[in-house]
Parts: sequence; C-alpha cells; structure tokens
Amino acid sequence: MKRWMMIVFLMSVASLAWALKIHLDMDAILRKRPSETQLVEDYSGTLKDMRDYADKYLKSIRQQYGIEAMIVAIPTCPETRSIQDVALTMMENWRIGARHGGHGLLLLLVDDPKQVKLEVAMELEDVFTDAFSGYIEDKQLKNYYLSGNVGTGLIAVMEEIEKRAQLKLRARFDERTVRRLDDAFISQGAGARRNLAVYQRENVTEVGSQYPAGVTADEAWQTMIRLYRDKVRDPNVGVYTDITKLAYADYQNFPDSYYTGEYNKYLNKQYEIIQNDQYAVVFFSKKDGWGNAPFLLSRAEDGWKFDIVHQRKYVRMGRAPKWGIERGDYSHIDLLSRCPYFEGQDIPLSVQDQYHVRDDKIYARQIKALLKKINSHPSDSQSLFQLGRLATITSYSRQRIQWLNRAKKMNPVDPRSYKYLAISHVDMFYQYQKAITEIKEYIKRVPNDIFGHNYLGYLLLMEGDYAGAVRAFEKVLNLDPDNFYAVCKLSRTYAKRFATAPVIDPRRFYFKEQAGVFYRKAKALEPESRRIKWVERYLRKNGVLKKRKE
Repeated sequence: MKRWMMIVFLMSVASLAWALKIHLDMDAILRKRPSETQLVEDYSGTLKDMRDYADKYLKSIRQQYGIEAMIVAIPTCPETRSIQDVALTMMENWRIGARHGGHGLLLLLVDDPKQVKLEVAMELEDVFTDAFSGYIEDKQLKNYYLSGNVGTGLIAVMEEIEKRAQLKLRARFDERTVRRLDDAFISQGAGARRNLAVYQRENVTEVGSQYPAGVTADEAWQTMIRLYRDKVRDPNVGVYTDITKLAYADYQNFPDSYYTGEYNKYLNKQYEIIQNDQYAVVFFSKKDGWGNAPFLLSRAEDGWKFDIVHQRKYVRMGRAPKWGIERGDYSHIDLLSRCPYFEGQDIPLSVQDQYHVRDDKIYARQIKALLKKINSHPSDSQSLFQLGRLATITSYSRQRIQWLNRAKKMNPVDPRSYKYLAISHVDMFYQYQKAITEIKEYIKRVPNDIFGHNYLGYLLLMEGDYAGAVRAFEKVLNLDPDNFYAVCKLSRTYAKRFATAPVIDPRRFYFKEQAGVFYRKAKALEPESRRIKWVERYLRKNGVLKKRKE
C-alpha cells in the first residue's frame, strides 16, 4: 500500500511539474515576442501543414498595406487567464503593429478547448470592427477548426483580412460602407459566441434532386447560380460530380452571407461558354479580380456538372485580386487559353496521377471505403496512404497532408508518401521548400524515377536555384534523353540564368547558347506542342530569341 501511495504521489508531483512548466513556458512566451520577422508562431502543432504559406501571405499584407497581422496557436490558456486576457497581453508585450503606426492584428488559436480570438489594435478598429472580429471568430473558423481542417479556414480568414486592409489603405470607406459590411455579419450571428467547444452545424436540407446535371453546359451554370440563390448546403446535388459531392460535405457550415454574396456576384455577370464535347469553361474575363476566375464543367453520363477537381487543380487564386491558370497538358487547357497564366505553376504529373472525369465515380467509391476503413482501423498505414494519394489526385481534401504524414510516420521506408506529400505541399499552399524536402527523400528511395527528378528540377527553378534545377533536369536526360518536359525546362532555366546574370558575367553567352540548344531540341521532339510555344515566348521575352516584328 505504501509503495502504491508513493507511486501516486510521484505521479502527482510529475503532473504538477508538467503543469507548472506549461505555465512557466506560457509566461515566458507572453513576456517577449520570439521573433520580429516571423508572423506565425505555432506552439501546439496546429499550423504545421501551412505555416510557411501563412507566414508568407501575412508578410505580403504587411508590406503592401502596412498592417502587421500575426497568427499564434497555443495548446491551452493558463488556468487563471482567459483567451481575451492572453490575447491582449500578447498584443501589448509583443508590440504587434508598433513599427507600423500601431496597425496590428492578432489571431489567437487555443487548441484545448477550441477557442479563437481576433485582437485588433485601436488604430484599426474603424475598419476591423467588433462585428468583423465576431464573424472571424464564430462563423469563419468554427467549422474548419472543429473538423480538423483549420488550414482552409485560415486561408479564408486571411482573405477577409486583406479585403478590409484594402479598404483601410485606400481610404475608400466611411461609416456607412463599414456598417453595410458589418450588417451582413451581424445578421448571421457574428460575435454570438467565441468558445467553439460545441459544434453547431447549419441546417442542411436534402434537396439534391431539384438541382440536376445540365443538358447543356449553360444549363449547368444556371443551376449553380440557383444553388447560391437558394443557399443549398446539401452536397448531394445532381449538378456536382461525385468527388465534388464529397468535397462539399466539408463546407456545409458556410454562413448565409457567403451564398448571398456569390449569388449577387454572378447573377447578372456577363459570361461566355467555351466548350468541346467533354469539357466546358464558364469564361467571364481575363481581368484581375477573383470574381473573373472561370468555372470548369465536365460532361458525365447524366449531363454537365461542376468539376471541383479540375477547378482546384488548374484555376489558381493568388493574393486578391490576382488569379490565373496552371500550365500543363490537361483536359481544359485549350479552352482556357484566353486566361492569364499563374506564376509558373506546372507540376509534371505522371499519367497514373492524373485525374480523368471518367474515373470520378470509381475514385469517390474508393475514398468512401477508405474513410470507413480508417475510422475502424486508424493505424492502417496502407489505407492512410491510399486515401492520401487519392485525395492528392482528386484534390478531395486538405486533410491529405495529415493522412500522408501519418502513413509516412508508420512506414518511413515507403517512398510513396514522400512523393504525394511533395505534390500536396505545392498543390495546396505553394510551399516549395517543404516540397523540396519531401521529394529529396523520395529520390533517395527511388533514385531512378523520372518524375522525382523532374519535379525537383521544377521546384528548384521556382525557388531560384537555377544551378540545382539544371542538375536535376540533366539527371532526367541521363535516364531518358528525349524527355520533353525536362528539355523544355532546361531551355527556360538557361534563359533565366542568362536574363539574371550580371552583364560582366562571362557565362552569359554560354547560358544563352544552351537555352537555344535545348529549345531547338524540344522543337525537334514535338514541334506542334503548346509547350514549345510557351518556351518560345519566354525566350523572346528574355532576349534569347529575337522578338517578332509587329
């Protein structure tokens, strides 16, 4: 008995020491800002899958709008302090926004229990109002945080912050403007409650049969507008592909204001349907503004449907108002030729990793079966990997990174998890450095895989490591001398080296010569390819080829 009492006593002491450590650590955290350069601090692991992306986004907001916004995640609040107290103390002691005219914002996430607080500096309260903060805390993040998909919610939050930042910077507002924006939030219960411990879902009515696939692409688009008008949260509507239905199951808690906004945006908007037998694009304009980004439709057995897979993969949304499409050899590319291209996105997916709408129902059935299996056997690494892979191919869920990381941890010798993690880090959040780390681990395990070296070369090119990109693409050509993707990318890489090298650099002539050598080789391989035209335009732009006379 004495021995048992001693064990209990020691366990109690250990628990007390652990608790005190948490409090001491929190006190130290609250006293001093850990870094003047980082805008995302993650003490709970909540933001690990998107920290780099969020930090980069917030830095761009700081640079462009003079507003220093931070996101901080902590495991729990000290017992004697509320989330409001912690946020206020952190705001003051860390001097968030002090170097930017007092323009500071803090979004604090507490993991246990789930709580959110948006602290706003006094200098911003005229635009970042209580109603706005309540909307962020109660409506914008609630569904995502509680469903383990906080990354998606934070992207939406950063977009809302940027919209208000634009108002503040350009002084394009008065009390009436802000009040009108706030009224939409207040009508949806913004600010009603900030503790998210109780998961409250919106009312979802099953109405799928009322919104069938379209006989024509235009009819499908009009059905989409009706979905917004009627605020339909039921994901099982006929105008969605099966994967779209699965994806939209995670978005049933959008507030009414979201649907009203989308309906008003598109109701009278001029558009054009560009289509072939299998695919269609609802084209508005190639001008800036997210509302001008196209919608992608595909024809299934029972009619035209909204295709969220191709929408997510190929219609890329940058920081407002920029948008564009990804380059590549995919189904909608010819129909999207009038759209602007987006910042070099050009992932060299292997044939087996490309989505086709004809396989949509098969993929959806497989995903449902795997989800059910994982719920029953959460330690099944193969099922986790297969689910992560399918989610990557179909852009089904942002939880794919979590599934693949779990599979990798359980079975670190399997190279496949590294591969699909590398794809997902770029596909979801443009996190090139994380993708480079994963693809290098993949290459260690599969050293002769062409995709691995092509993808590494692409990532290094995007990160400005041109010498590294050349080495990676040359490795591809050692394995496959006529690999068209690698040849085209080598031409572009050498052109970039030529354009960015100092005039006195003696290697400039060599860079220019090599850009031409690989361009001519690519042209000999596939003279009619659209990729040749992209390379040719790039070389003319950078002075490798002479510009055409007007």
